[in-house]
Amino acid sequence: MAGGTSDYNHGSMEVDAQATAFSGFMGGTKYGGAAIALVVLMPVLVFAVNLAWPPALLATVIFGFILGAAMKFKGAWYVGLVGAAVFTAIISVLISLIA
Repeated sequence: MAGGTSDYNHGSMEVDAQATAFSGFMGGTKYGGAAIALVVLMPVLVFAVNLAWPPALLATVIFGFILGAAMKFKGAWYVGLVGAAVFTAIISVLISLIA
């Protein structure tokens, strides 16, 4: 156990690395949670609401833009959102042609 005298000074430890790690974790949680919400939204609109895939995709992208603006996401969010929407549209068209 610690004795009466100690070299420890409360509040003197460098925490820059921990603060950066926590900031990165919180950013990943924000972006990841928003992405999961969008990944769940489109199938819900297609299968539960019986909305065709193009309007469901459009609604999901619009919701993604609103979510990004509300949470003050950076430009990479919007680029990724549009890229994922284009990829989803291409895959959906291919699946529609096959079926």
